[in-house]
Amino acid sequence: MRHRLLLILAVAGLFVLAGCGATGPATDSASPAGCPGGNPYQLLEPCVITAGTQSEQPPFAFADAGGVPRGFSIDLAEEAARRLGLRIEYKITNLQGILTGLTADKYDMGIAGVGATDERKKSVDFVKPYFWSFTAVVTTTGSSASALTDFGGKRVGVVSGSVQETFANSNVPGAVVVKFKDQPAAVGQLLSGGIDAFVVGGPDAQAYLAREKTLRIAARADSTQGTSFPVRKGRTALVEALDEQIDDMIADGVYLRLYDKWFTEPVSPKLVEIRPGLAVTSGSPTPSAAG
Repeated sequence: MRHRLLLILAVAGLFVLAGCGATGPATDSASPAGCPGGNPYQLLEPCVITAGTQSEQPPFAFADAGGVPRGFSIDLAEEAARRLGLRIEYKITNLQGILTGLTADKYDMGIAGVGATDERKKSVDFVKPYFWSFTAVVTTTGSSASALTDFGGKRVGVVSGSVQETFANSNVPGAVVVKFKDQPAAVGQLLSGGIDAFVVGGPDAQAYLAREKTLRIAARADSTQGTSFPVRKGRTALVEALDEQIDDMIADGVYLRLYDKWFTEPVSPKLVEIRPGLAVTSGSPTPSAAG
């Protein structure tokens, strides 16, 4: 009986060892189905895009009442990531934080309304623009200003490091340019009379006008660059994959559905030049509703 018991225990031990050895490669249960093997996009964490975004840049990126990122840029990036078998983990920051975070290898990409300027291309890469609009000078309904030349000697707010800061310094003659860390700070000062105007992207301006009836656009000018996703320098595979997914969304109509959700103005002809599929799928689309 003793020998029989020892034999049973030995066999049981072999099954336990066999079970341990039979375990397959470790898998990340949080990763989406279809996650590509290895790390072809050189992400900070395989299968996860770590993204810097903003909590108050409507309609591109903002946080809803529950703190969940929303907006056109968010929708577009989420759909692209889903098609690539990736998920996105967001880190809330501001424009400067997005750009410096990319150069410091804290983020894989930025998901917000970021202008793809030549200066920024020295430190980060960009997908092809996915949006193109105009620059707006926002003031209050109590102001009589109606042109860029009407702000000489006036305090004009900009977000520090934004393309609108460069625009204000070059195109609003005589203005006293006042820098803010983010849009809400500038809009708050405009509403309270701390500044006379705020230079911001056109869709952003329209979003604030929808919220604040005492604001209006006094002047506008064409943008000199498109809105794009900045990506860590040298991540060519990720840039190309995102570009391909955006073009696919244009081809199957998803891009225009998302555009229609957030914007009221037609797609810019300059964007059609960069993304010619837009001309094929829609002609000159005129979205009907803003988010």
